[in-house]
Amino acid sequence: MEQKKVYNHKKITSDYAARDYLDKPEKSIIEELKPYLKDMSMLDMGVGAGRTTKYFLPLVNCYIGADYAPNMIEECRRKFSRRNIFEVADVRDMKKFASDMFDFVLFSYNGIDSFDEKSRLVALSEIKRVLRNNGFFAFSTHNINWEGIYDIFRFSTIYRKLLKKNDNRFFKAVFLFFKSFYFLIRLNILNKALFMASFINYLRKEGHGILADNSLNGKVRIYYSSLDYQLNQLRKAGFCNIKTYSVNGIKTEDSMELNKGGWIYYLCQLKK
Repeated sequence: MEQKKVYNHKKITSDYAARDYLDKPEKSIIEELKPYLKDMSMLDMGVGAGRTTKYFLPLVNCYIGADYAPNMIEECRRKFSRRNIFEVADVRDMKKFASDMFDFVLFSYNGIDSFDEKSRLVALSEIKRVLRNNGFFAFSTHNINWEGIYDIFRFSTIYRKLLKKNDNRFFKAVFLFFKSFYFLIRLNILNKALFMASFINYLRKEGHGILADNSLNGKVRIYYSSLDYQLNQLRKAGFCNIKTYSVNGIKTEDSMELNKGGWIYYLCQLKK
Protein backbone atom coordinates (compact mmCIF):
# COMPACT_ATOMS: atom_id res chain seq x y z
CA MET A 1 0.00 0.00 0.00
CA GLU A 2 1.23 3.51 -0.82
CA GLN A 3 2.55 5.18 2.33
CA LYS A 4 0.26 8.18 1.97
CA LYS A 5 -2.76 5.85 2.02
CA VAL A 6 -1.48 4.18 5.18
CA TYR A 7 -1.16 7.49 7.03
CA ASN A 8 -4.55 8.60 5.70
CA HIS A 9 -6.30 5.52 7.11
CA LYS A 10 -8.88 6.37 9.76
CA LYS A 11 -7.41 3.94 12.30
CA ILE A 12 -3.96 5.53 11.96
CA THR A 13 -5.48 9.01 12.14
CA SER A 14 -7.26 8.08 15.37
CA ASP A 15 -4.03 6.76 16.83
CA TYR A 16 -2.19 9.98 15.96
CA ALA A 17 -5.06 12.09 17.31
CA ALA A 18 -4.57 10.57 20.77
CA ARG A 19 -0.97 11.83 20.94
CA ASP A 20 -0.53 15.02 22.93
CA TYR A 21 3.07 15.62 23.95
CA LEU A 22 6.43 16.98 22.88
CA ASP A 23 9.52 14.81 22.72
CA LYS A 24 12.44 15.92 24.88
CA PRO A 25 14.47 17.12 21.89
CA GLU A 26 11.50 19.17 20.68
CA LYS A 27 11.42 20.89 24.05
CA SER A 28 15.16 21.54 23.74
CA ILE A 29 14.66 23.04 20.28
CA ILE A 30 11.97 25.36 21.65
CA GLU A 31 14.44 26.57 24.27
CA GLU A 32 17.09 27.06 21.58
CA LEU A 33 14.73 29.16 19.44
CA LYS A 34 12.96 30.94 22.30
CA PRO A 35 14.44 34.39 21.56
CA TYR A 36 13.15 34.28 17.96
CA LEU A 37 9.85 32.37 18.01
CA LYS A 38 7.53 35.31 18.75
CA ASP A 39 8.52 36.98 15.47
CA MET A 40 8.54 33.83 13.35
CA SER A 41 6.26 32.52 10.62
CA MET A 42 6.23 28.77 11.14
CA LEU A 43 5.36 25.82 8.90
CA ASP A 44 4.61 22.68 10.92
CA MET A 45 5.03 20.17 8.09
CA GLY A 46 3.86 16.60 8.64
CA VAL A 47 1.69 17.94 11.44
CA GLY A 48 -0.26 14.69 11.57
CA ALA A 49 -3.30 15.07 13.81
CA GLY A 50 -1.89 18.13 15.58
CA ARG A 51 0.42 16.63 18.20
CA THR A 52 2.77 19.64 18.12
CA THR A 53 0.23 22.37 17.30
CA LYS A 54 -0.87 23.41 20.77
CA TYR A 55 2.75 23.80 21.87
CA PHE A 56 4.04 25.89 18.96
CA LEU A 57 0.93 27.85 17.96
CA PRO A 58 0.99 30.21 20.98
CA LEU A 59 4.72 30.83 20.62
CA VAL A 60 4.99 32.05 17.02
CA ASN A 61 3.72 35.08 15.12
CA CYS A 62 2.14 33.05 12.32
CA TYR A 63 1.49 29.29 12.23
CA ILE A 64 0.50 26.89 9.44
CA GLY A 65 0.17 23.13 9.94
CA ALA A 66 0.37 20.93 6.84
CA ASP A 67 0.22 17.24 6.01
CA TYR A 68 -0.24 15.21 2.83
CA ALA A 69 -2.90 13.01 4.47
CA PRO A 70 -6.31 14.75 4.21
CA ASN A 71 -7.79 12.81 7.15
CA MET A 72 -4.99 14.08 9.38
CA ILE A 73 -5.79 17.68 8.43
CA GLU A 74 -9.50 17.12 9.01
CA GLU A 75 -8.66 15.86 12.50
CA CYS A 76 -6.56 18.99 13.13
CA ARG A 77 -9.43 21.20 12.02
CA ARG A 78 -11.78 19.29 14.31
CA LYS A 79 -9.48 19.68 17.32
CA PHE A 80 -8.59 23.34 16.87
CA SER A 81 -11.00 26.25 16.41
CA ARG A 82 -8.70 28.05 13.96
CA ARG A 83 -9.42 25.74 11.04
CA ASN A 84 -7.86 28.07 8.46
CA ILE A 85 -4.32 27.44 9.75
CA PHE A 86 -4.23 23.87 8.40
CA GLU A 87 -3.52 22.89 4.81
CA VAL A 88 -3.31 19.64 2.86
CA ALA A 89 0.15 19.81 1.29
CA ASP A 90 2.93 17.45 0.24
CA VAL A 91 6.39 18.64 1.30
CA ARG A 92 7.70 17.58 -2.12
CA ASP A 93 5.37 20.00 -3.90
CA MET A 94 4.46 23.03 -1.79
CA LYS A 95 3.28 25.29 -4.62
CA LYS A 96 0.56 26.72 -2.38
CA PHE A 97 3.30 28.31 -0.26
CA ALA A 98 5.33 31.23 -1.62
CA SER A 99 9.10 31.28 -1.73
CA ASP A 100 10.76 32.85 1.34
CA MET A 101 7.47 32.58 3.25
CA PHE A 102 8.64 31.03 6.53
CA ASP A 103 11.26 31.66 9.21
CA PHE A 104 10.95 28.19 10.70
CA VAL A 105 10.00 24.79 9.27
CA LEU A 106 9.45 21.85 11.60
CA PHE A 107 9.16 18.32 10.18
CA SER A 108 8.67 16.23 13.30
CA TYR A 109 8.14 12.55 14.08
CA ASN A 110 10.50 11.41 11.31
CA GLY A 111 8.04 12.56 8.65
CA ILE A 112 10.83 13.01 6.15
CA ASP A 113 11.69 9.32 6.51
CA SER A 114 8.54 8.37 4.60
CA PHE A 115 10.43 9.11 1.38
CA ASP A 116 13.24 7.45 -0.53
CA GLU A 117 16.51 9.24 -1.29
CA LYS A 118 15.28 11.00 -4.44
CA SER A 119 12.06 12.26 -2.85
CA ARG A 120 13.93 13.27 0.29
CA LEU A 121 16.20 15.55 -1.73
CA VAL A 122 13.16 17.05 -3.46
CA ALA A 123 11.62 17.68 -0.02
CA LEU A 124 14.79 19.41 1.19
CA SER A 125 14.79 21.55 -1.96
CA GLU A 126 11.19 22.62 -1.36
CA ILE A 127 11.88 23.37 2.31
CA LYS A 128 14.82 25.48 1.18
CA ARG A 129 12.57 27.37 -1.25
CA VAL A 130 9.89 28.31 1.28
CA LEU A 131 12.41 29.22 4.01
CA ARG A 132 13.80 32.72 4.27
CA ASN A 133 17.54 33.28 4.39
CA ASN A 134 18.85 32.43 7.87
CA GLY A 135 15.59 30.59 8.56
CA PHE A 136 15.57 27.49 10.78
CA PHE A 137 14.75 23.90 9.88
CA ALA A 138 14.19 21.23 12.56
CA PHE A 139 13.41 17.57 12.01
CA SER A 140 14.04 14.07 13.31
CA THR A 141 15.22 11.03 11.38
CA HIS A 142 15.87 7.34 12.00
CA ASN A 143 19.43 6.46 12.97
CA ILE A 144 20.98 3.50 11.13
CA ASN A 145 23.74 3.33 13.78
CA TRP A 146 21.34 3.00 16.69
CA GLU A 147 22.68 0.47 19.20
CA GLY A 148 19.35 -1.32 19.50
CA ILE A 149 18.47 -1.63 15.82
CA TYR A 150 19.21 -5.36 15.65
CA ASP A 151 16.62 -6.05 18.38
CA ILE A 152 13.81 -5.01 16.03
CA PHE A 153 14.52 -8.11 13.95
CA ARG A 154 15.12 -10.63 16.76
CA PHE A 155 12.48 -13.25 17.47
CA SER A 156 12.90 -12.96 21.25
CA THR A 157 12.26 -9.20 21.15
CA ILE A 158 9.17 -9.53 18.96
CA TYR A 159 7.78 -12.34 21.11
CA ARG A 160 8.33 -10.51 24.41
CA LYS A 161 6.68 -7.40 23.02
CA LEU A 162 3.58 -9.31 21.88
CA LEU A 163 3.41 -11.29 25.13
CA LYS A 164 3.60 -8.10 27.18
CA LYS A 165 0.55 -6.69 25.40
CA ASN A 166 -1.51 -9.83 26.03
CA ASP A 167 -2.17 -12.21 28.89
CA ASN A 168 0.22 -15.13 29.30
CA ARG A 169 -2.24 -18.01 29.25
CA PHE A 170 -0.69 -21.11 27.69
CA PHE A 171 -2.66 -21.28 24.42
CA LYS A 172 -2.39 -17.53 23.94
CA ALA A 173 1.36 -17.74 24.50
CA VAL A 174 1.65 -20.53 21.92
CA PHE A 175 -0.35 -18.50 19.40
CA LEU A 176 1.86 -15.45 19.97
CA PHE A 177 4.95 -17.64 19.59
CA PHE A 178 3.94 -18.54 16.03
CA LYS A 179 2.71 -15.02 15.34
CA SER A 180 6.17 -13.73 16.25
CA PHE A 181 7.73 -16.08 13.71
CA TYR A 182 5.28 -14.77 11.13
CA PHE A 183 6.24 -11.16 11.88
CA LEU A 184 9.93 -11.99 11.70
CA ILE A 185 9.65 -13.84 8.38
CA ARG A 186 7.47 -11.06 6.99
CA LEU A 187 10.09 -8.42 7.83
CA ASN A 188 12.80 -10.51 6.14
CA ILE A 189 10.65 -10.83 3.02
CA LEU A 190 9.81 -7.11 2.95
CA ASN A 191 13.49 -6.26 3.26
CA LYS A 192 14.48 -8.95 0.74
CA ALA A 193 17.11 -10.12 3.20
CA LEU A 194 17.74 -13.58 4.60
CA PHE A 195 19.95 -12.26 7.40
CA MET A 196 18.86 -8.87 8.71
CA ALA A 197 22.08 -8.26 10.65
CA SER A 198 24.08 -8.50 7.42
CA PHE A 199 21.64 -6.20 5.64
CA ILE A 200 21.82 -3.60 8.43
CA ASN A 201 25.62 -3.74 8.35
CA TYR A 202 25.49 -3.13 4.61
CA LEU A 203 23.27 -0.06 5.10
CA ARG A 204 25.63 1.21 7.78
CA LYS A 205 28.53 1.05 5.32
CA GLU A 206 26.42 2.91 2.76
CA GLY A 207 25.42 5.47 5.39
CA HIS A 208 21.72 5.29 4.54
CA GLY A 209 18.98 3.07 3.17
CA ILE A 210 15.38 1.92 3.35
CA LEU A 211 14.16 -0.53 5.99
CA ALA A 212 10.83 -2.17 6.63
CA ASP A 213 10.94 -2.17 10.42
CA ASN A 214 8.28 -2.40 13.13
CA SER A 215 6.69 0.93 12.11
CA LEU A 216 2.96 0.26 11.72
CA ASN A 217 3.73 -3.49 11.67
CA GLY A 218 5.95 -3.16 8.63
CA LYS A 219 3.26 -1.46 6.52
CA VAL A 220 5.58 1.42 5.66
CA ARG A 221 9.19 1.51 4.50
CA ILE A 222 11.42 3.87 6.47
CA TYR A 223 14.53 5.82 5.49
CA TYR A 224 17.45 5.42 7.89
CA SER A 225 20.69 7.41 7.79
CA SER A 226 23.90 7.77 9.73
CA LEU A 227 24.88 10.99 11.47
CA ASP A 228 27.68 11.73 8.99
CA TYR A 229 25.53 10.99 5.95
CA GLN A 230 22.71 13.23 7.19
CA LEU A 231 25.08 16.08 8.02
CA ASN A 232 26.57 15.89 4.54
CA GLN A 233 23.10 15.78 2.95
CA LEU A 234 22.07 18.93 4.81
CA ARG A 235 25.25 20.82 3.92
CA LYS A 236 24.86 19.96 0.24
CA ALA A 237 21.29 21.29 0.40
CA GLY A 238 22.52 24.64 1.75
CA PHE A 239 22.00 24.25 5.48
CA CYS A 240 24.59 25.22 8.09
CA ASN A 241 25.00 25.79 11.85
CA ILE A 242 23.73 22.25 12.32
CA LYS A 243 22.95 21.17 15.87
CA THR A 244 22.11 17.59 16.85
CA TYR A 245 20.03 16.30 19.77
CA SER A 246 19.78 12.84 21.28
CA VAL A 247 16.42 11.24 22.08
CA ASN A 248 17.03 12.40 25.66
CA GLY A 249 16.99 16.01 24.52
CA ILE A 250 20.75 16.49 24.95
CA LYS A 251 22.38 18.83 22.44
CA THR A 252 25.58 17.00 21.52
CA GLU A 253 27.94 16.13 18.68
CA ASP A 254 29.01 12.92 20.42
CA SER A 255 28.06 10.05 18.11
CA MET A 256 28.16 7.57 21.00
CA GLU A 257 25.48 9.54 22.84
CA LEU A 258 23.40 10.04 19.68
CA ASN A 259 23.59 6.34 18.80
CA LYS A 260 21.92 5.37 22.06
CA GLY A 261 18.62 6.28 20.43
CA GLY A 262 16.76 5.21 17.31
CA TRP A 263 16.21 8.81 16.25
CA ILE A 264 18.45 11.86 15.92
CA TYR A 265 17.01 15.38 15.97
CA TYR A 266 18.53 18.16 13.87
CA LEU A 267 18.26 21.93 14.01
CA CYS A 268 19.95 23.93 11.26
CA GLN A 269 19.86 27.25 9.41
CA LEU A 270 19.57 28.04 5.74
CA LYS A 271 22.09 30.11 3.85
CA LYS A 272 20.86 31.25 0.44
